[in-house]
Amino acid sequence: MKRKYILMGVAILSSVVAGAQDITDSIARKTQAVSTISADEISKNATPNVSNTLYGLLPGLSVMQQTGWTDDAATLLRGYNNPLIVVDGFARPLSYLNTAEIESVTVLKDGAATAVWGTRGANGVILITTKRGEYNTKMQIDASYKFGMDFPINQPKFANGYEYASALNEALYYDGLEPQYTREELDAFRNGSNRDLYADTDWMKEGLRKHTINNQLDISFHGGGKRLRYFTLLSYKNDYGILNETYAKYSDRYTAQMRKYELGLRMNIDVDITPTTLAQFSMLGQLRERKRPNTSEYDLFAGLFNTPSGAFPMQTSNGYWGSNNVLKTNPIARIADIGYFKENPRTLQADFRIRQDLSLITPGLSLEAAVAYDNNAVYKEEGYKKFQYEVNTPVRNVITDKIEADSKVYGDNSTLQVNNLDMTEQYINANLEAALKYNRSFGKHAVSALGSYRLESERGIGRNNAHKRMYVNASAGYSYKDTYLIHALVNHTGTSVLPDGDKFRTYPAISAAWVISNENFMKKATVIDYLKLRASYGRAGWDNISYELDRQYWAWGGAYWFGDANTQSEGMKEDKLAMNNLTLEVSDKYNIGLEMRLFKRLNLSVDAYMDKRSKMPVSGSNVISSAIGISIPQQNNGKTEYKGIDLGIDWKDKVGKDFTYYVGGTLNYIRTEVIENGEGYIPYDYLSGKGLPDGQLFGLEAIGYFRDEADIANSPQQMFSEVRPGDIKYKDMNGDRIIDDNDVHPIGHSSSVPEIYYGLKLGFEYKGFGLDALFQGVADYSRMMNVSSVYWPLRNNTNVSDWYLHDKIRWTEETRDIANVPRLTTLNNSNNFRNSTQWLVNGDYFKLRNLNVYYNLPQRWISKVKLEQCQIFARANNVFSIDHVKYMNCEDFSVNYPDMFSVYFGASIKF
Repeated sequence: MKRKYILMGVAILSSVVAGAQDITDSIARKTQAVSTISADEISKNATPNVSNTLYGLLPGLSVMQQTGWTDDAATLLRGYNNPLIVVDGFARPLSYLNTAEIESVTVLKDGAATAVWGTRGANGVILITTKRGEYNTKMQIDASYKFGMDFPINQPKFANGYEYASALNEALYYDGLEPQYTREELDAFRNGSNRDLYADTDWMKEGLRKHTINNQLDISFHGGGKRLRYFTLLSYKNDYGILNETYAKYSDRYTAQMRKYELGLRMNIDVDITPTTLAQFSMLGQLRERKRPNTSEYDLFAGLFNTPSGAFPMQTSNGYWGSNNVLKTNPIARIADIGYFKENPRTLQADFRIRQDLSLITPGLSLEAAVAYDNNAVYKEEGYKKFQYEVNTPVRNVITDKIEADSKVYGDNSTLQVNNLDMTEQYINANLEAALKYNRSFGKHAVSALGSYRLESERGIGRNNAHKRMYVNASAGYSYKDTYLIHALVNHTGTSVLPDGDKFRTYPAISAAWVISNENFMKKATVIDYLKLRASYGRAGWDNISYELDRQYWAWGGAYWFGDANTQSEGMKEDKLAMNNLTLEVSDKYNIGLEMRLFKRLNLSVDAYMDKRSKMPVSGSNVISSAIGISIPQQNNGKTEYKGIDLGIDWKDKVGKDFTYYVGGTLNYIRTEVIENGEGYIPYDYLSGKGLPDGQLFGLEAIGYFRDEADIANSPQQMFSEVRPGDIKYKDMNGDRIIDDNDVHPIGHSSSVPEIYYGLKLGFEYKGFGLDALFQGVADYSRMMNVSSVYWPLRNNTNVSDWYLHDKIRWTEETRDIANVPRLTTLNNSNNFRNSTQWLVNGDYFKLRNLNVYYNLPQRWISKVKLEQCQIFARANNVFSIDHVKYMNCEDFSVNYPDMFSVYFGASIKF
């Protein structure tokens, strides 16, 4: 009989083509650097975007805001961007999740924890566990509704028509050109006598409304009996957009408002098929819709930013959209009268897992197998139309001696044409896995072992848009008296992006822990409840590279000239050289950690780590000569080193019968260094990025502004463009009397990885009334103020902001001694508008990310209507920021959907 069960187990294991993901045991977890937060922490934040709930909550995880309409926050795990997101054991996007379905979030930080993910674990892993039902509990219904209002903040203010025209004349004067507007025309801008010619349009005010609204309703059902447990969540979200409704609904045939809708259903079911067999089924289905004008998000907001108020009216007196012969567009017309664009993403994520206890063979033995299938398809529809616009050119009437408009109408006011684009995107991910596990205790001894096999397939539409991976893991652990623990793992992973015959890499890991508080000599240390010291080493890789880098191809685009007429003929040419010895980026992670609990109230964790990266792909342009006329391939010789400390601390206590409070914080301190970047020969040491932080900003050192032509003549020659009085003067770093790219040097700090990232949380509850606050900030971080129109004005027919005209002192002949920004110019002026200390800004900030005020209604009230719990709340996100940047979000300088201050009102009840 025993032999029969052994053969059955082997047959099941060999028949399932699969591999374990985070199938780890308690010995492994106790020796690894991991941090976890529960659903309670996440539920205090009302934002509909899960990534925006994680600011400053997890040691080692740095979350940076992005302001785009559909953008998630950027996540950096110990300094590296794009950590792997794993939901219920399978790699899945974070953006599909609802906060109401999350049970816990765990970050895997050290090599011992990430090695199991092989070629995907180098940047760290974030594990998301969704909620499930519980044994022998009656069905509980939870319902939550939130009404939200978003208010645009940190928005730039631009010059009015008169200020713009005056600034343009000033810029032309200092460019040595004739002014565009006469005094008479400037007066017309000021008094509004002819808005067809001398407009004063506040494009931001016309294009955006003062606030937008959103709603979210979540209803969940969960419970279970002796054999079956369930959790089901039905969720609906919407966001009604920030565009001015007058123009978003300009047509009676469609709306172009930037709207989002989402309907989701989560079902998690657990069934004990037999006393030794557990089956788990998880499913997420979503229907979403995103709608906007038939103008890209960037073009829409770039039009509002960059179109000067005095360029032309929004609409002319004849009822046409305004425009001119230079810009040839109208930002409001591109909202109201160009049609719409609609996307309908449809998502299905499903997985089935079965766990079989094989204690009949030997106690502690179990088998686990799973299959997952995810399908995300995007259907698109375009409503397209054209509009007419009127261009008014000022001409002087020789009879009346007055300026009049020479009007011409362009374009075609076409009817709306609907183009159903059908399915334009599809991503299908399939996973199969199996694991044989052994966990057993023998008195003071405990052992664990794991053997697993896993296949992943990720496929999208198009050529070279699929990835396949195979993982084979083997691990073993030992614990003595739960005091001395050691765990070792070997991962062998293959990836489809590597050449045939060389697809596999091996990733080992080892970790150990000493639970000092379990020692006899600690028995009298009553203050210390728990004390553990651990250390680990592990290796992981990163295979997010393009296909066929090891091959060279012929590509279309070559041309040659022949014959007396020097005729051009196109043809094929050699494409980029192939990479020799193509391999994957390698991360060797070292970690030492300490965990302790004091006074039964204080939890503290500290980790010191080092991540050595090697074989990173870097540009080879300075390593191999470009004289052969072929693009140079990348080389796998990049190296970096990240070192830092993660700190997490929490204090929770209760005073008296009714008052509870908590305070806690996280601190991530990181020093990064570029060891090798493939830069080759560098004529001056200060030009090199080696030995500097990753993402270090480089630029010129601005030392003032040219006073006059004599100052220009007596200064080193600046080679970027012709300079005039009022242009930026730069430091000659190498003393050759020439200012060029050889004078660029490190300025500020890194612009990609803050050296210090911290979070502070605090809260209390008294007789049902409570408050939670989450603060977060960074230090030793630099940004470059290079946003067109806001900080870099007028160039290439763009706009000018109040920041330049009023907040700063621009260079003029009268202000040359006190100016702090260069002269105005209409030209491209590559001398002024480039990375330099002129535009360098301190990126440090301190923000109140989330504020939650709530009241739990007394039980004696709600029990009368059969409720178990009822909470009403008011929450706010992005409440305030103390920073050094005006008119833009200090974390994201991009021109897109506005940064928002959000307020939510709602209630949650439990039946």
